[in-house]
Amino acid sequence: MAHAQPAPQKPNILDSTVYKVLWLVIFIWFLALIPLGFISLGVDVERDLRWAKCHVTEATADETQAGWRITFEATNCPRLIYTDGLTEDNAEPLATTIEPGPYEVRLHESAIRPDGHVRSAEEVRLHSYRPAPAGGNIDAPTGF
Repeated sequence: MAHAQPAPQKPNILDSTVYKVLWLVIFIWFLALIPLGFISLGVDVERDLRWAKCHVTEATADETQAGWRITFEATNCPRLIYTDGLTEDNAEPLATTIEPGPYEVRLHESAIRPDGHVRSAEEVRLHSYRPAPAGGNIDAPTGF
């Protein structure tokens, strides 16, 4: 006695197409969310920055694999690294304008202790700097 084979069923193309379109829409949606997420989180927006004081002893310009930078050596702060807008043409001239003395440095607040001093680290990224006002106590925390 021969067993009757069931007739092959035609695949449901509608279900397959709907799932493919659904996955494509979800994929495109997530691709769109990535840049929107960066924008909403404020990538490259300087937030949570505070001023601290450091006594700079030396500033040197050097080229790294990531580009040009100015390295600040200080007596009461870790090595400070400044990179914003530096090129081969302007890094060295800018470094020579930095004379030893007290400077106010703008750092991310996570690099500053509650007492206003810069946390211990090998190096800290510096967002901006300026000479400290004359007569200011360099060891005193700055007002934030």
